[in-house]
Amino acid sequence: MRNWKSYALGAGIVLLLVGSVFGMLWLSRTDELAVLRGHTGPVRTLAYSPDGAVIASAGDDGTVRLWDSQTHQSKRVLEAHTGKVRALAFAEKGTLLATAGEDRIVRFWDWTTGAATGTWGASAGAIECLAISPDGSALAAGGVDRQIHLFNLQEKKPIRTLAGHAKHVHALAFSRDGQRIASGGEDGAVLVWPKAGGKPQLALNAGKHHVHGFAFAPGDSALFACTGGPGLQSWDMPTGAARAVKYDGAGSARALAMSPDGSSLATVQEDKSLRLWDAGSGKMRKQYDGLRSIGLAVTFSPDGTRLVTGSSDGLLMVWKVK
Repeated sequence: MRNWKSYALGAGIVLLLVGSVFGMLWLSRTDELAVLRGHTGPVRTLAYSPDGAVIASAGDDGTVRLWDSQTHQSKRVLEAHTGKVRALAFAEKGTLLATAGEDRIVRFWDWTTGAATGTWGASAGAIECLAISPDGSALAAGGVDRQIHLFNLQEKKPIRTLAGHAKHVHALAFSRDGQRIASGGEDGAVLVWPKAGGKPQLALNAGKHHVHGFAFAPGDSALFACTGGPGLQSWDMPTGAARAVKYDGAGSARALAMSPDGSSLATVQEDKSLRLWDAGSGKMRKQYDGLRSIGLAVTFSPDGTRLVTGSSDGLLMVWKVK
């Protein structure tokens, strides 16, 4: 008969001692800091507030939840959407949070108080992705209607619509200088548009796999995308030349995040793993164990010391970064 005993040795270290005829001993380490429970369906999108104080999450239960990033306790639940929530985005300055989903409406909130501050009927179909320009002047929304809709956040009015995708738009990102928008989706195309409108400046190929997420490198020197096929792909900017860096083992990535300093990429995979990559070399720095189900969203804290994942089981998990 085995006698199981466990001892906490320090932050994230557990010693598990198993007494048996073989005298076996295991030492395991976990980087899991907290599990946040509250959603009753898959978590599709999440982000940290600009000051790092709040984590926002949303998903299939139709709610937007705000969590204290230090205590990991629920702060408030925002309930106004009438369908699944697919996307959210914080403005980098101020108190604006935008959310959107199957009800085809972008809703605006003051995330410090939870007050609703407006709506925008952006699309003829479900909205699947949002992005806010770094200067907070514009919001982009994309989804089932295959178009990218731009909205002036200061004047609170639509600006223009960009059309070029053959299928649903799943991913959007503004360049760090705010002058370009990357879009991707079910058709496998990656289009880079001028914010001022017109035709795409670049049309890149993601191999006809679904594009799930984007990240621009610091200085807009490169664009990274995660897909359901070869995983991570990257292109030099502004030329659009495919980079030779290979991210071996990054197949079927469902979401992508870049660390604030641009040195690392985090992905959640179809195999229920969370992985941390060196953005420059493509080498995998770490694979995290403990994700209970397929990850659908991932984000870095503003200081780069934490990762948060959202999964198909409705859980948020907080991980430390080294």
